[in-house]
Amino acid sequence: MVLLKLMAGYGLSVREIVGTAARRWNKQTEKWVAAEPNLKGLQIQDLSQDGVLVHRKMGGPTELIPLKQDHIGEVRKLIGRRKKGKIIPLSVSRVEQLLRRYSARAGVFDGKVRPQMFRDYYRKNQGLPYLSTTIPLTTTNPPTTTVSRTEGGRHVGRKIDYPGLTYAPINEGGVILLFATMNSNDELGFSVESIADAFPDALVVDYRANRERGVKKYIEFEFLSSNFAKHNHDPAKCDIIDCWEHDWNDCPPNLEVIALKTLIKELERETFGTSR
Repeated sequence: MVLLKLMAGYGLSVREIVGTAARRWNKQTEKWVAAEPNLKGLQIQDLSQDGVLVHRKMGGPTELIPLKQDHIGEVRKLIGRRKKGKIIPLSVSRVEQLLRRYSARAGVFDGKVRPQMFRDYYRKNQGLPYLSTTIPLTTTNPPTTTVSRTEGGRHVGRKIDYPGLTYAPINEGGVILLFATMNSNDELGFSVESIADAFPDALVVDYRANRERGVKKYIEFEFLSSNFAKHNHDPAKCDIIDCWEHDWNDCPPNLEVIALKTLIKELERETFGTSR
């Protein structure tokens, strides 16, 4: 319950609370390797009588978040005799699993409650009162929504159920949206400086190697990595291709390719034990 209060009552993300995995993506092997976590989560030693220090995502400041005294008491009770380490020693995937399990038992949103929903509640209601309207705890049916008739014929990709995005991209616009969503969830490790109308699409600061010292890089978004060549872009003027699927066998070695489809599959394996 402490975790949910920190999200719904103070607007903290699940990754700011429990931290991110100690890993990074190796583009050569296309596998995760051990590395310093992008976010270390709330630390026991950072809790004081006034609140708790929150280590924001890469490039962001460390911020003291004031907590109500009764909430500080709940946190200290959770910590018990532990002197250091994470206040809530869970992984993001474990939190997601627990939310699905207990929301299914309670009949809330058919077991599809996600951490982001609690943060969305805070943004809409500034945390008061907790979970009063955004997540009805007694209903078995999600709130109905009206769908415009003009939307009926739109095509969508396969269902990926990534927090904030239901379907896989089917075009470059979808890739940009997924990149922004994953990056805001601290899955990628960039800070976006600017978006351009012409090539290259974006200027970002790359904090993946060192969360305290970033490197400015240019990103071009493509649905398929091979579209970079089809669009006659100059590889010398770009650093990274962010795409849904990497299909360019002759990609120049100076270009890093981030294939979001591969990353999504890795996250599914981490969460569900296998990709769906």
